[in-house]
Amino acid sequence: MDFLKSTAKREIFFAILYLALGIFFVMMPGLAFITIGRVFSIAILIIGIISICNYFSEKNFIGEQKNGLTYGLVLSILAIYFMIRPDFISTLIGVIIGFMIIVAGITQLQNAIDLLHFKEKNWLFMLISSGILIILGIISLINPFDTDRTLIFATGVFIIISAAVKLISTFMLLMGARSVKKADSDDIVDAEEAVVTDADETSAENTEENAESKTEDKEEKKDEAPVFNENI
Repeated sequence: MDFLKSTAKREIFFAILYLALGIFFVMMPGLAFITIGRVFSIAILIIGIISICNYFSEKNFIGEQKNGLTYGLVLSILAIYFMIRPDFISTLIGVIIGFMIIVAGITQLQNAIDLLHFKEKNWLFMLISSGILIILGIISLINPFDTDRTLIFATGVFIIISAAVKLISTFMLLMGARSVKKADSDDIVDAEEAVVTDADETSAENTEENAESKTEDKEEKKDEAPVFNENI
């Protein structure tokens, strides 16, 4: 149960983070488009520069850093290209987020099957939401939108829906786990009460048997006692 709680806290944290990101995409798609392009390009450029520096700081040029120069130059060129063509980044972001939403939908499908296994009534919601997420992820991968801003806006809506579904499903899983734990606890209590009852009955039977045995012993001793003749 502790592992489930820690996992649920992590899921809730990421769901809130995705929710904030989706709202940012929806409220300011133009700024989000520019911000994504710059952050993505700068991050790749930094990784490329670090790889180049590590290559020249290595003395023997073997091991993990033997291809560091090539790796760093390729990343640096890609970063410059993304700065010139930010529209390519929006398409790439749509593909990545679409793939993530599909994975979330498949995970939701697994949760629906788990809830059905435990005979929880919320499994149908999980099943329907998993289908919705998979469809939204496929739409994001196909990218049928005319402009980059429309893509960013639609991606933000998809992220919000995915985050909301993740929050709801996480709370449902916690409720289902608590009900299962409560049922198990009730079964354990019933079993313990049955054991105690059996023990009491066994003890009572033993007490009765001991009392009967003592009574029989007294009667036997009484019969075996010597009889004195009063006429002597």
